[in-house]
Amino acid sequence: MMLPNFTDLKEIFRKKGYPFYAIKGFYNLCIVGVRSTDSLSNKFDDFVGVAYQNGSMVPKLEWFPATTDPGKHYLQNPLDKDGTLILIPGFHERAYKVGIHGRGGNNPYPALEQVESMRYVRDNNKDMKLDFDLYRDPEKLKTNLITGIYKTNIHRASKFKIVALIETYSAGCQVIQKVGDFDKLMALADKQILHGHGDSFSYTLLEETDLK
Repeated sequence: MMLPNFTDLKEIFRKKGYPFYAIKGFYNLCIVGVRSTDSLSNKFDDFVGVAYQNGSMVPKLEWFPATTDPGKHYLQNPLDKDGTLILIPGFHERAYKVGIHGRGGNNPYPALEQVESMRYVRDNNKDMKLDFDLYRDPEKLKTNLITGIYKTNIHRASKFKIVALIETYSAGCQVIQKVGDFDKLMALADKQILHGHGDSFSYTLLEETDLK
């Protein structure tokens, strides 16, 4: 996948009519995901990126290997009888705040926690194929679109090692593969708050085809 630079990403956002906060002051984050065209689940074949201007107003864009999809485990063992969540591409305004991932579990930790409604479909045929046609096909989207707060947080995979497969790390969350990359994102989130740009974070999910 050929990932865009800061200038190219800004142009992609302009064409789509999405706000590009990264040009409005320093450490005003633009968090973006890019979903691979590969519909086979369980691989970290997507990216989560963050665009911003640093304290010297120098444009920066960092990309982290990630998944924007649920893993095989939850596709085949949905948490909901109607199927497993797949986030729909687009601009999700002020969807996250710094909060906790894994509330009520054994090992909760700080992450970007969903606080506003986002748009989804549910994949319910329990195979390993991600059914992107549920949102790409306008007719299917009419009957499959759901909105809500389902705590599809932006978080990390393992704290201790780089895992090759998603498995149970995502039931629809946006999951960064490497703990060091995730820590960078959280540090930048803290800088946005410190520099007075607010404590909420919008998220834009693109598809690989949007980059061409």
